Amino acid sequence: MLPAVVFSAITLVGCGEKFTPMTEAEINTKVDSLFEAQKDAKLQELRTACQSGADAQATAKFEAMKEEAVAKK
Repeated sequence: MLPAVVFSAITLVGCGEKFTPMTEAEINTKVDSLFEAQKDAKLQELRTACQSGADAQATAKFEAMKEEAVAKK
């Protein structure tokens, strides 16, 4: 029982800071800043993946055409 009371007292006192919920505007600002911070990195990641896929397709098509040309000889 005593440890529970001590824990409750420590939890309630904390660091002396009161909890103040964020306003809707503060939440939107925070979300926007997180989005902007990660947007460019994610776009670059997607572009790189797309380019890699296109390169692989082009290489596969080139190899198929080369084999077809060799087979016709």
